[in-house]
Amino acid sequence: MKILFVSDTYYPHLNGVYYFVCRLAPLLQEKGHQVAVIAPSESIRFSTKKIDNIDVYGIPSLPVLYYPNVRFPIPFFLRSRINHLINSFKPDIIHIQDHFLLTRTVVKVSKKTGIPIIGTNHFMTENITALLHSEKWTKRLENIMWSMFSKVYNEVLLVTTPTETGARLIRPILKIEVIAISSGIDLQKFSPLGDTRKIREKYSIPDKPILLYVGRLDPEKRLEDVLHAVALALRETDFYFVIVGKGIRKSALERLARELLIANRVIFTGFVPEEDLPYFYKISRCFIIASIAELLSLATLQAMASGLPVIAVNAGALPELVHDTINGYLFNAGDISAMVRCIWDIFSNDDLCRRMSEYSLEYILKHDINKSVELFEKIYHEKSRHSAAFL
Repeated sequence: MKILFVSDTYYPHLNGVYYFVCRLAPLLQEKGHQVAVIAPSESIRFSTKKIDNIDVYGIPSLPVLYYPNVRFPIPFFLRSRINHLINSFKPDIIHIQDHFLLTRTVVKVSKKTGIPIIGTNHFMTENITALLHSEKWTKRLENIMWSMFSKVYNEVLLVTTPTETGARLIRPILKIEVIAISSGIDLQKFSPLGDTRKIREKYSIPDKPILLYVGRLDPEKRLEDVLHAVALALRETDFYFVIVGKGIRKSALERLARELLIANRVIFTGFVPEEDLPYFYKISRCFIIASIAELLSLATLQAMASGLPVIAVNAGALPELVHDTINGYLFNAGDISAMVRCIWDIFSNDDLCRRMSEYSLEYILKHDINKSVELFEKIYHEKSRHSAAFL
């Protein structure tokens, strides 16, 4: 079967969409399917390259202001380029990941050919409106974005989203079936086992208890709140806070750590290679996330697969992953004192930490990426047969 993924964001912009496709596509390819991706190129020229051993067709694009790794396709000749690519690859099914210009064009072209399309939603308006400070304009922008979303996704045969929280969010605005399928996690790659000495040496991380965050350093992640909580928790607890990732708030967060007089206890690693990432979880005692805009949170899955308790904000889909007082703690957005209490509890109570770790390892089993691949493979076959019956 030929499967074509389409996304308006892709490598080198490392977000949920890229990680979803770059994990799913190679596993589908290993099962004998032919897989390709259409995404914006990294320049104003058309490109064809292998990324994660998958053919990626790059549409000429320009960078987005403030987010240089995010690019938008150049509209001129876009339809003809898409038409040529689809006619050349001849996919049995198309799997879209968003509702923006590139994907909208693919949907319009594909509808005329009768190629079946399914969609996965990774989108929450908070990922964009977090940059705004006006409630009035935030609401207007949200209405516009959801209207654009529903117009595109109502054209596909089925919509998936990583969690039931995400499904409940979009069911009221769509006329078609929406189901929850986890993006999945490689349970062999992320586990509690492994030699961590080299990673501590490489990134100069002391042999002390570690509180960990992994992800983008952008406004909706609310790392400022976490730093304030860390500053208070350090008065009673001996640990280091390791922040793995990059983003537009990195300099501001480093400055805040200095202002809070905890710069010597906060380690910013920046981007780390894929092969190093599992070891950051292995050296850590606990994972923390304050982001209010998560439809799943791959980093939280990785933490759970590594046997970590998780301290998470009670927002988005995080309560589906973190069961309060069982495999971690939930706190209300902005509640610094609650975060401090959670950190104290986990770092001061070995038995509690061990019990929460065991439950994380138990709950993560249903997110095995091999189960997700099987579900998507079944959907591809069903929808391609359904479409063929009507041609």
